[in-house]
Amino acid sequence: MNAPLETYKILLDGRWALKDLTDFTRVYYQNYAFIYCLDTQASLDTVSQIQEVLREYELRSGATYVSIYGIFRHRIPPEDRPDVKSIKYASPGWMELALDSEVAVEVAKSVAALIGAGATLAGSYRGLQEVFSALRERRKARKNRLLQLDAEEVAIVQKLNKDLAKGLGFKSLKELDKYTKDPEESSKLLMAHYRRVKQMAKFVDDGKASFPIEEG
Repeated sequence: MNAPLETYKILLDGRWALKDLTDFTRVYYQNYAFIYCLDTQASLDTVSQIQEVLREYELRSGATYVSIYGIFRHRIPPEDRPDVKSIKYASPGWMELALDSEVAVEVAKSVAALIGAGATLAGSYRGLQEVFSALRERRKARKNRLLQLDAEEVAIVQKLNKDLAKGLGFKSLKELDKYTKDPEESSKLLMAHYRRVKQMAKFVDDGKASFPIEEG
């Protein structure tokens, strides 16, 4: 993105262990990278690169879903990558990040959306888990890892994908489907995003962090 470098302040509270800080910075960067690359108006070059990655990258194993976040991260221009500008550990305190504030606000909205959706969103996630667990068993039984969802399952998955995207505040499902050309791949990316947003929501639930839905 070409906007001037901006900042976003995450509010901190409660007691933090060193592991909390490590986990928090990792998962925040992952969510920022996901939203930057797939759900905001990034530069045309970045969009083109991501389209190429999602068309050609084989997202079938857990390892590749983890590594796709590294790919997203490296597709962010250096000037838009989050960096700590200031941090104050007190009760309350803050972590001020230099980054694209528009994306930071979208990250905050995704956390708020997940918390607001509650059990309904968790149900959509479990529904997708059940479909793909059954598919995994069929692939194993038939020794065919390329076996596809049947027509009925595709319809179920597409419905659950819409529910999951809505519950995460993810606005670009149609574009994601266009890039992946596979409802399973779209599901797996959304499910990975759900898990990481849920990790951030736990910091809110535990009273350790809050994410203002406003720029600056």
